[in-house]
Amino acid sequence: MRFSSSNNIVEMVNAFLLLFSFAVPAVYCGSHSLQYHIALVSNRIYGVPQFSVIMYVDGIQYGRYNSDVQYAQAFTPSLNVLSEHIEKQTKYAQEYEVWQRHMLKFLMGFFNKTNSKGNEDIHIYQRKSACELHDDGTIGGYQEIAFDGKEFFIFDKKRVMYLPVSQDAVMVSRLWNIRYDATDSKEYIENECIEHLKLYLPIISNDLEKKVIPKLKVSSSESESGVKLHCRVYGFYPRDVEVKWIKNERHEIDSEEAPEILPNPDGTYQIRVSVEVTPEEGATYSCHVDHSSLENPLVFPFEFDKRSIFFIIIPVCATLFSLLVIVVVCVFVYKKRKKDHKNKHKRVSTENKDLKSKYTQNLQ
Repeated sequence: MRFSSSNNIVEMVNAFLLLFSFAVPAVYCGSHSLQYHIALVSNRIYGVPQFSVIMYVDGIQYGRYNSDVQYAQAFTPSLNVLSEHIEKQTKYAQEYEVWQRHMLKFLMGFFNKTNSKGNEDIHIYQRKSACELHDDGTIGGYQEIAFDGKEFFIFDKKRVMYLPVSQDAVMVSRLWNIRYDATDSKEYIENECIEHLKLYLPIISNDLEKKVIPKLKVSSSESESGVKLHCRVYGFYPRDVEVKWIKNERHEIDSEEAPEILPNPDGTYQIRVSVEVTPEEGATYSCHVDHSSLENPLVFPFEFDKRSIFFIIIPVCATLFSLLVIVVVCVFVYKKRKKDHKNKHKRVSTENKDLKSKYTQNLQ
């Protein structure tokens, strides 16, 4: 994949990561799941970890590891009691990164997609791995692999092999299964993953039931192009939340910034979403928040301070007036010069006629 700018690269990479990672498995009553989302990017990109792992328990993010921080982190304080286990997971993630990088290089080599010297060719390898513990004691699980945002392989536990799910994958599936024995994947899903899930569940059982309603605050600040609106949502639990700005109750306003959900010391979370707008007469702006603790989304309207609008409108009007004055002066100067040039031409023409007349008289 070749991109024209760093902004386009980050946007596209994030889009691919979301595309493959968006679906989190449904959790049925009495059943539990542990899922890992793994992503590896071929080149270093500012703002995007080259290797990352996100852990979900019953569809809720509980931990992560990435190549920027280089150690495993728990999203909830309750899991910090497993300090020795977290340290082992850090070492495992570092070793796993080397192995996944080998897989990405193999796919790039097979499809002749080598890195360019300008670091413009970006390729993404993703893997989703999950195990499930049902209420009757039975277990399940799956693995999926994607390349450049497209689903490539699914893991067949019964046949213990990777099955292609695209035409490109069909070409490489035989070599893939020879190079990468699927037995390890089967053993991990049925043993180690289930052991980890059983380890986490008693510790986070209260967290799974806990729901804390978010608090909300909106504010504004001046920007070069107008006004920047801020929506700060804080004190909520669990972590997943949707925050967006809506104009005129219909149109979502895109944010140029990538908001990040941050942990609070008390185990809750916070996020701030900011957008730039140019105030328009009659337009309305509101912050919308959707969270699992809410029966209905929160809608918090923002009301502009009349003085703020005044201080924005005055410079704009002053600029327009200045431009109008400049145009009027330019037109006046142009017309005056044109008139002077015409008069000068007329005067010269008259002088020429007088000279010609005198010359004719002298000849006579």
